[in-house]
Amino acid sequence: MAISYLNGSWQSIEEARVPVLDRGFMFGDGIYEVIPVYAGRVFTLARHLHRLNNSLAEIKLINPMTQDAWSHLIEEAVGRSGETNAFVYIQVTRGVASGRDHVYPRVTPTVLVMVYAAPILERAVIRPYSLVTLEDFRWSRGHIKTVSLIAAGMLKNEAISQGADDAVLMRDGLAMEATASNIFIVKDGIIITPPKSHHLLHGITRDVVVELARTHHLALEERDISAAELAAADEILITSSGHEVWPVGTLDGNTIGNGAPGLMWKTLDGLFQGFKRLQQQQQQQQQ
Repeated sequence: MAISYLNGSWQSIEEARVPVLDRGFMFGDGIYEVIPVYAGRVFTLARHLHRLNNSLAEIKLINPMTQDAWSHLIEEAVGRSGETNAFVYIQVTRGVASGRDHVYPRVTPTVLVMVYAAPILERAVIRPYSLVTLEDFRWSRGHIKTVSLIAAGMLKNEAISQGADDAVLMRDGLAMEATASNIFIVKDGIIITPPKSHHLLHGITRDVVVELARTHHLALEERDISAAELAAADEILITSSGHEVWPVGTLDGNTIGNGAPGLMWKTLDGLFQGFKRLQQQQQQQQQ
């Protein structure tokens, strides 16, 4: 069942409450992470906690917990939920202030952890997505995983209004990422993904895919992708904690490849699933 931990207490997600003067509510002044759980085991936890710490440091918010404390709390949350394939959602805001002021208050951070079922991780159906290209009007600090997601939400909903599943966000004629995932293209057997920068999230799944491709000697380049290259790609893929490695069938109404999951997607997805199994085996051995 879905469960939440909020500032030291456990309750259902529906029962969790924060005061209206919480900085996360007033200013979007907070950081979050979403971590997948497979067969009751948390996946790539250390990587997510490292990124959480980096994002908190970027907004000058001291991490309220050590890595060990986070690990124990998250494991307890998963255990209490009883979920097998699930998401762990972590959110840390600056806390509850005495009034509404842009100046950072000296208050205790608000800590929220939720665990809820994630049917998408069952991967019962892999349907290639339809994407459209949209101009990226978000702020220039996309590497910070902030709870301020209104711009991404506007772009996602614009894509849906055009009949697509999501958007590839373009900045100065270059592809950045989708609204909540990183992107890869494949051209002539070469995997290409935009380099890390302040304009896009440094995705955990993205990093794993890059490492797996290089370990298995697949041709991969981290470089800019122009609009023309994107449109001419043999394959387009997106990666995220929820989608893992996911194929794209159309872009701006035009078919990519033959519209079906491509050979490189099958290769990378296979490598990712193998990586998952290896991580689960190692976790079992450590218990």
